[in-house]
Amino acid sequence: MPEESNKNNDGRLILFVCTGNTCRSPMAEAIARMLIGRSGDDVQVASCGVFAGGGSPATPEAVNAVAALGGDLSGHRSQPISQGLIDSATSIWCMTAGHAQRVISLDPTVRDRVEVLDPVGADIDDPIGGPQALYDQVASRIEAIISTRLAETLA
Repeated sequence: MPEESNKNNDGRLILFVCTGNTCRSPMAEAIARMLIGRSGDDVQVASCGVFAGGGSPATPEAVNAVAALGGDLSGHRSQPISQGLIDSATSIWCMTAGHAQRVISLDPTVRDRVEVLDPVGADIDDPIGGPQALYDQVASRIEAIISTRLAETLA
């Protein structure tokens, strides 16, 4: 999806950020899309990685974990963070404090839009290379956090 099409008419875009954009942030994007679709809210979501290459699929374990929750990650292709994505995002939810700092270092003017996904500030651990059970656990945690955050954000 071209960057300029990520922004909807209301200008509301939640951008999820991780490292490689093949596990955590794509799972968050797909889960958020699923939850937003159920609620009928008009919010777009996207994901990227601070050190991502472009065009890689989500890991098979991430695809399976999201599918088990009712979402679809099968068509995902990784994308690196870009100024266009940063500029389009009304909220930037990062998987770790390190990711948040990286986004702010790229553009200090977005500091007020950048947050760690978990509201208590705990990092979402990277499941890369782990077993399916670890991906399932991370996806469930992401779903619970996003469900709460969306209820607060979209209320």
